[in-house]
Amino acid sequence: VGLGDVPFCAMNEDHVAGVGLAMAFPPIPISRDMIDAGAHWDGYEAREQLSLLEGKSWTELTPYILEHHAALLIHCGSPLFRTILPAYLKLLVEGDYATMLPFHVISQLTSNPASEFDRKIFDERVGPLSAEQRAVVHRALTMIAKQGVLRDVACAALPSWSEKR
Repeated sequence: VGLGDVPFCAMNEDHVAGVGLAMAFPPIPISRDMIDAGAHWDGYEAREQLSLLEGKSWTELTPYILEHHAALLIHCGSPLFRTILPAYLKLLVEGDYATMLPFHVISQLTSNPASEFDRKIFDERVGPLSAEQRAVVHRALTMIAKQGVLRDVACAALPSWSEKR
């Protein structure tokens, strides 16, 4: 994927993480199997609309779709999590959100040492990521931490991505 092939990513210095996301997370189409694999849909009200994601890659998920599915990362299984995570990170890095979305996303990027259940889910999601992908997530969180309202939560998530996993 060349930089010209990535319409979702801004090409200025302030959005370097967007370019890093595109290189570390090549866009792949979302499939129904990916949507269903390992998901926990109890309490997720927008499940019926997930079929609209099928066939799209993370670079095609608009801010409107991401905002509408602000809690998706909480409920989805590991394959979908890894596929759509870069779209949410890009949105947060750019500061283009209007809901509680950042707090939902960052909560899923923070390993909770007090909960074995949460730690297991985090490890299942993050374990298959490459060192390059983890570094890009860490870089994105560092950029997100520069936003005043997200500073504390993003800083709390950073150790989860600094540790060797």
